[in-house]
Amino acid sequence: MLKNALIILLASIPFAVSAQRDKDTTTNRQVVIEAIYKPKFMDVQKIESVPVIDKPQVKPTVFTYQIKAHQVSTEKIVNPMPVADLIVNDESVYPNSFIKLGYGNIRTPLAEIYLNNKQNKKYSYGAHYRFLQTNSNLNNSFADFSNHNFKGYASTFTENSELGIDVNYRQNKFYYYGFDTSSKKLEKTTDNLSRTINTFDARAYFNSTASSKKKLKHRSQFNYYNFGIDKALENQYAFNTKLYGNIPNFNDLKNCQLSAVLGIDYNTFKWDSLSSIKRLFIQIDPRFEFEYEGLQITAGFNTSIFINGKDSAVPYFNPVIKVNYPLIEGVANLYAGIDGRYQKQSLRNIINSNPFTSQYELTNMYENLKSYLGINAKMGASADAMFEIAYSDVSKMPLFVTRKDSNFAVNSFSILYTQVSLLKFSAAFNYSFSEKVRIGVLGNFYNYEITEQAYPWQLPNLDAKMNMRFNIKNKLYPHIDIMAFGAQKQKTIDINNKTNSTSNIDAFYDISMGIDYRFKNKLSAFVQANNLLNNRYQRWYNYPVYGFNIIGGITMIF
Repeated sequence: MLKNALIILLASIPFAVSAQRDKDTTTNRQVVIEAIYKPKFMDVQKIESVPVIDKPQVKPTVFTYQIKAHQVSTEKIVNPMPVADLIVNDESVYPNSFIKLGYGNIRTPLAEIYLNNKQNKKYSYGAHYRFLQTNSNLNNSFADFSNHNFKGYASTFTENSELGIDVNYRQNKFYYYGFDTSSKKLEKTTDNLSRTINTFDARAYFNSTASSKKKLKHRSQFNYYNFGIDKALENQYAFNTKLYGNIPNFNDLKNCQLSAVLGIDYNTFKWDSLSSIKRLFIQIDPRFEFEYEGLQITAGFNTSIFINGKDSAVPYFNPVIKVNYPLIEGVANLYAGIDGRYQKQSLRNIINSNPFTSQYELTNMYENLKSYLGINAKMGASADAMFEIAYSDVSKMPLFVTRKDSNFAVNSFSILYTQVSLLKFSAAFNYSFSEKVRIGVLGNFYNYEITEQAYPWQLPNLDAKMNMRFNIKNKLYPHIDIMAFGAQKQKTIDINNKTNSTSNIDAFYDISMGIDYRFKNKLSAFVQANNLLNNRYQRWYNYPVYGFNIIGGITMIF
């Protein structure tokens, strides 16, 4: 039966075709095949991220020497940009050992030598010395200074560990020169206007570098420093170690790790033969890190114990939580957290912040709470960006106020400690193009709420910095630096008349630029021009910076 059905079906096909032809006799269709169809697919663009492999070598620290000071160091609370000063040039174009000699228009001799062993997988050692001095002979400025800086370092590497030592010595000589222009008492022969800072640092460290996830790792170091200015002297002996290691995953938690930091800091301070204090500071910071459903979470706490002479030990406890979430894997991350810490104040912190301070009261600062929210993004291998908003509540935050004494020709600064609530906005952007162009921008905006003072004395409402580095045919290396500082309020305390006054410090910006020209592989010349606009701005009240200045010289690489 099936065979008969097939015969009938095949026999009916000609009749169906004939019927179709009879139905459409006027249409004459012609199909022409011109080419074979080739499908086209759009190119897939992927985000490239080239890993950077660190060399097994300790890189030397690039020294920066300032006439003026930075804002007082308050860790993550307030961190204004450093004020631009006598920038010499970008050391990154000289990665090897070199000797540098230069001279500037304000009688500024420069001498620098940097020695480092060639790249080696087992050890690294080197030394760095730099001398920079000015002798401008400017009337009534006293802005001249002299800096000697030396650093020696050595380290050795094994398959599972790193052992090293650093030694630093710095001598900085400068003057008080924040004078009242109406004063007739200022004479250059006045000896009590000069100040000398001597600093000696030593550090020994021992770190485990084992790649095995099953081993307990550590990072340990011992630090010592001796800091002296005028008759004041400070010593510190500190040891801290971090222990960390992975633990087995459990339930839905992945990449679990436990860590703990233990720090012991013993500090002595005396400002004359009769007055001295001894302080002990203990820090314990445990952490638990893990990943849960894409969230990277860190939880723990900061514990600080401070003992000052006969004072009882009072522990300070602050919880720590940080969360990181990948909005776009490998591209953008959202992070948030809470933190807080008790922070020891030191003479070195005060003087490094403002070298014209004549009061040495040491009051520790307590960051009761810090909360933050931010996002960082990586746009391929050439660009990245960061945005963050943070809120901090701080007790005993130091503010610098002008101290006026009729028995002293110039102004110095005292410290007022106060309660501060701070809202901070930060943004940063970095771009690099084939190692030929590098651009970096950083900006911070501050909003202060202060209950014990009228204003946040000599703290800016914003600071920003932009730098640009260029490489033209591995021969010419131009660079530009732009810095801006917001307006400030300052307070003057007249010791003799028992009166107070306030005034404004204008906002300012500074533009510097320079160029390095490499004649040969081992010989280069440099020129650096600072404060191109010749703006005698003030970071600290009545302490104007140098105007336009330029320095040039040669660099011999070996």
